[in-house]
Amino acid sequence: MTDWLNMVGEQLLFFFILPIIIVYLVGSLSSYLTDQLNQRLGHNLTAILSFFGVVIHELSHLTVALIFRHHIVSFCLWQISEDGILGYVNREYNPKSYYQRLGNFFISLAPILGICLTIWFLLSFGWITGWHIRNIIIVFILVSLLLGFHLSQADWQNFWRGTPFYLTLIVIITTIKFIFFQ
Repeated sequence: MTDWLNMVGEQLLFFFILPIIIVYLVGSLSSYLTDQLNQRLGHNLTAILSFFGVVIHELSHLTVALIFRHHIVSFCLWQISEDGILGYVNREYNPKSYYQRLGNFFISLAPILGICLTIWFLLSFGWITGWHIRNIIIVFILVSLLLGFHLSQADWQNFWRGTPFYLTLIVIITTIKFIFFQ
């Protein structure tokens, strides 16, 4: 029993606690950067600068919501609005579906993965060694992407809605691993 508890604790640490800490810290830095830009440049210019980050952020939510079979009511990949909301994905899901409720966890964190993959892609396939105009454009896009790391209150609420299902999944997978592969 102690071995199983240790294994569950290890899995929770690596697949839940550490990722949350990293997401929170990166999101906080992105939020701080956005706040500083808002104060210095104003909301509209910051919104324009964050275009690529917001589009990838919302596309990530949208893509993972579709994977988890959520019904998309409406979405906006980028806008400048009075309320400060730069983009959104409004969706509905079946509260009786374990799969769709688990999806809330992954949908809320999808922008982190989407933006990281976009950064990797830009640096791996777009960057040219030496001084080149394309690199200047990529740096501008990277700054914009960094502004998209911030998770909204709604993202965090959906994260916590899906967390019990994600934790249950970790325990089930760990138990199977413990029983059959130990």
